Amino acid sequence: MSIWKTFSIVLVAALAAFGAEGRQLKVLAIGNSFSRSLMAELPKAAAAFPDCELDIANMFIGGCTLDRHWANVERAETNALYRPYEITANYAFDKRDFPKRANIQEMLKADRWDVVTIQQGSVKSAFAEAYQPFADKLIGKIRELAPQAEIRIHQTWSYSPYSGRLAKWKLTPETMFAQIREAYAKLAAQYGFKVIPVGEAVRLYRERLPVRYGKVLSTEEVSALEEPAMIDFCGDVVGNSSWAKDKKSGRRKLKVDSIHLNKGGQYLQACVWLASLFDVDVRALKYEPKISGFAEKARLMRECAATAVGSGK
Repeated sequence: MSIWKTFSIVLVAALAAFGAEGRQLKVLAIGNSFSRSLMAELPKAAAAFPDCELDIANMFIGGCTLDRHWANVERAETNALYRPYEITANYAFDKRDFPKRANIQEMLKADRWDVVTIQQGSVKSAFAEAYQPFADKLIGKIRELAPQAEIRIHQTWSYSPYSGRLAKWKLTPETMFAQIREAYAKLAAQYGFKVIPVGEAVRLYRERLPVRYGKVLSTEEVSALEEPAMIDFCGDVVGNSSWAKDKKSGRRKLKVDSIHLNKGGQYLQACVWLASLFDVDVRALKYEPKISGFAEKARLMRECAATAVGSGK
């Protein structure tokens, strides 16, 4: 066999291992804190993967739901100076300067986006009846102002058992996600949109690690903890706790976040987005955040991301 033929075979095999050829993409996320968390790890992961160049901007209002997004569009129609969103951006190949605050109309016209993503606010994500007619109207506005863009749906995740909302809704993390998955799938099927399945990857990771919660502390038990005690989230990618000064009392208080991704979860989210946007096999990703003892978990996260994205094809 000639040396050039051998080289060609090796090259083809290498490209197959990485998935489809990388490319440049401009992505706008119309979201909230669940999309803002992308900005921590996705740019680094994309930069570390061969031939994947990503320009991404996120529009943030904490907890913003689809009905509130649409209300913001309507208000900006009559007041162009209404700019309720905090803008964060990371550009890899086509540097742009965005204002710190903007409205949806401004951002849709601010660049030639390849992909625009939408999502439901987590507090309404498990309830399909809360998506419409606001999703339809927002999609219509995107198609009007960014007709070249592919619209994708960012599937969010269920809370950890420390969330009081679960008890209020009479849901578990598992049943909450089952409803989330159904609601997002219904919207995606209506338009033929692709889903970026972060919630599914979170479910797979919880199942495969596995994440088994023991006794969940009550509010009173959490309040009785003394520094430096922390909440044990049992390896879950959702959940954070930290000690901070309480603004009202001035005393140190344990803050418990039961709904957002922690640093490991942000890496899992980044892997799902990278695999979904660029159609690459993220099991080949070499980048990992610097977290002590994280290597084995990172490998599992890449596996879960690849499986979640692959199951939707």
